[in-house]
Amino acid sequence: MHPILRFAKTAYIQSENLKPLLKEYSNPDDFLSRLVKKGELIRLKNGFFLISENVNEKLVPYEQIANLLYGPSYISFEWALSFYRMIPEGVYVMTSASVAKSRVFNTAVGTFDYVYLSHSRYAIGIDQKENAAGRYLIATPEKALADLIHLKSHQLQGKELLDDLIEARRMDEDQLKNLDKIHLREIANQYGSRTVMNLINVLGML
Repeated sequence: MHPILRFAKTAYIQSENLKPLLKEYSNPDDFLSRLVKKGELIRLKNGFFLISENVNEKLVPYEQIANLLYGPSYISFEWALSFYRMIPEGVYVMTSASVAKSRVFNTAVGTFDYVYLSHSRYAIGIDQKENAAGRYLIATPEKALADLIHLKSHQLQGKELLDDLIEARRMDEDQLKNLDKIHLREIANQYGSRTVMNLINVLGML
């Protein structure tokens, strides 16, 4: 590893944090590009890198990358629902909500998908959690579910929506029953979405 990378305490680094250490280089961007070619850095996007040696020593910090790669954003949709074990399948695309326009990043460590939400819909139901790599933002179970049905099940109502959740998406029925209905109603009110409000009525059928 190049000595200049050894100060980093995380597996990821942004060029703005490195450039103050590169004042002796006439073109810091070229220097960083050489580190990418040598395999010491993995470019996720312009100005945002993984440090190869740190990634080898630790698991890839997907959650932190998702928050930092594009934003403001928080992890939601299928990835969050899988994290809460509300859906049984593993999820291989890191899914997030963002107030910036929708984008997909295909990187060397996986695909990061960002879906646009308006500021009012974005600003509720975000939790902060921590793992070995540090802190990150993720939707509450109620918000992740609201985000998902707003995006992918907005035309379904009543029993059709319930069947979509339990039969098609194989969501755990007991976990659906145990969702915080007060929090879900707060989300529905701020969302201003008939579909999300309909979810509350649907869960009352369980």
